[in-house]
Amino acid sequence: DDIYQTVQTLRDRGMDFMPTPDTYYEKVDERVEGHTEDVSKLRDLQILIDGAPMKDGILLQIFTQTVIGPVFFEIIQRKGNEGFGEGN
Repeated sequence: DDIYQTVQTLRDRGMDFMPTPDTYYEKVDERVEGHTEDVSKLRDLQILIDGAPMKDGILLQIFTQTVIGPVFFEIIQRKGNEGFGEGN
């Protein structure tokens, strides 16, 4: 229900996530035009955003580092979007 709190809690407990370059966040407003997410908060927590807010809603996601061999986990929050984050 709240990816921001979930990611912060997991980080506090030692979970490592795949890094996202700052350039990704510099282009978020262009790429996901009309979103209302706090880009500085997305950047701080390294959360990705995708979707079309005015049409299908948005999707927030982040991926853990590999946990066991090639296995990793995706944390996702859908805000009206049923896609899979193809733009990320």
